[in-house]
Amino acid sequence: MSGLDLVAFDADDTLWHNLIHFEAAEKAFGEMFSHVLPPDDGAHALAEAEKRNISLYGFGVKSFTLSMIETAIDVTGGTVDAATISKLIKMGRTMLDHEIELLPHVEETLKALHGRHRLLLVTKGDLHHQERKVLASGLAHYFEGVEIVADKKPETYERICRRHGGRVERTLMAGNSIRSDVLPMIRAGGYGVYVPFDILWDHEHEEVPENTPRFFAVKDIRGVAEVAGRLG
Repeated sequence: MSGLDLVAFDADDTLWHNLIHFEAAEKAFGEMFSHVLPPDDGAHALAEAEKRNISLYGFGVKSFTLSMIETAIDVTGGTVDAATISKLIKMGRTMLDHEIELLPHVEETLKALHGRHRLLLVTKGDLHHQERKVLASGLAHYFEGVEIVADKKPETYERICRRHGGRVERTLMAGNSIRSDVLPMIRAGGYGVYVPFDILWDHEHEEVPENTPRFFAVKDIRGVAEVAGRLG
């Protein structure tokens, strides 16, 4: 019998690539408007608009596309033409339709945990896009439940655990974001496992206080199975 009621995973940049597509779009945006300001400044202005708009538009490509249009208007002083706006919309549409590329060791880890633990997928972002990515990933059958949420806070994890018949203090959440995946679960009373990824969005950066109980850091996603086994 497992010592854990639930083992939950983040999706973007924990199970499959995501930020690489945003980074590529930010770079392309900077180059597109290099006639009015240096490319790095254009990309920075876009990143600031993204952060500013999260509370209004939420997370995801659709929010990002609106931020691109807003920033284009701002950096050009309102002179951006319809053809350029059309290009930005097309960039967003391309991001919504990209192939899903699994990260190393993901499927072998889920196979190792499946059957021994009840697995959940907990991801934030646009409902339609996240559902499409889950189905396209080929991983949906490993999870007893998929939760797509607006944000990840301690009360979010508490509600999810209750909904799936688990106790938060016997739930493990694994992901690449300290701010969204790890600390909120620990503050709710569960276990948080940090799975590092090469790229981290500035908005998701947060330091883990020293001597944080119920915190684990692993080298890669295979370590999640090792932690779950120890806790079991």
